[in-house]
Amino acid sequence: MAFSRQYELSEVKGMLQIYRNNHAITNVDANTGAITRSNAGAHAHIHGESSFLDQRARVNTPGEPRTTGTYWNSDDQARATLEILNSGTGQTALQDLDNGQSNTVIQTALTLNTYRYAAASDASNLGPNVPGHVGRNNQARIGAGSNHSQGYATQGFVKVVKGVGGLMQIQTSYPIA
Repeated sequence: MAFSRQYELSEVKGMLQIYRNNHAITNVDANTGAITRSNAGAHAHIHGESSFLDQRARVNTPGEPRTTGTYWNSDDQARATLEILNSGTGQTALQDLDNGQSNTVIQTALTLNTYRYAAASDASNLGPNVPGHVGRNNQARIGAGSNHSQGYATQGFVKVVKGVGGLMQIQTSYPIA
């Protein structure tokens, strides 16, 4: 299957839905066929229609990222992902899969003022003299303050891996302000 090709919106929507929470394949041993999967499930779904409260809880939980962003709805996520995959940058990155790599990442500019996003970041790292300051994975981070922003994504990020049977899996797709 050729990965470097033009995709249809229905295909991208299907990939974002079908692999929801699956653990991404990171390697397939050429000799034994043994599959190695990532520890975390594919998480494209948490970057489309995730509420502010979901985002705030995520950034304030130890072990989770300090920042998270989401497209306002799944349709925006799918359309932005389609734009990224079909872009020149996307096609070049997808050629890496055609050449045998097990995964690739794509970060590229998006059409301006098209894809709305919301983002949250934990505010516990504002400085040692600021109340609530805690370490990266400190349990005290739970309930720490968070900052929230919204607007239009100027760039998008997509990580793609070869899935079972050589099918393409979108591990993540999120907006960048």
